[in-house]
Amino acid sequence: MKKAARFVLTCLAAGLIMALIMSISACSSNSATTTTTATAAIVSIAITPANPPDVAVHGNLQLKATATYNDGKTGDITNTASWMGFNDTVLRVSSGGLVYGVSTGSAKVNASMGSVSSLPVLVTIVSP
Repeated sequence: MKKAARFVLTCLAAGLIMALIMSISACSSNSATTTTTATAAIVSIAITPANPPDVAVHGNLQLKATATYNDGKTGDITNTASWMGFNDTVLRVSSGGLVYGVSTGSAKVNASMGSVSSLPVLVTIVSP
């Protein structure tokens, strides 16, 4: 029983010491520095391909949206952008930038995030 009691006391002491060290470390790091996290803002959006190939009626074309941020970095926002086709009788565009040809003709497509929109691309739908 003495060995067991000594083991428990040793473990408790070690745990208390570790907790004390962690508290001191947390207090000193919190009071010494303040961390500020800035979020980069989108300044432009580009759709690729910029000159899409013709799409057959009932065919598909995957478009990609790339954001450029105010820190100069870029990122793929294809699946998070809002996509819009400007003529639903010619084509439809999914929430992930997939264009579907409905009937022959041409229509513009763009992508946007918040108040930033891409320049529209012209997609031509042709007979199969």
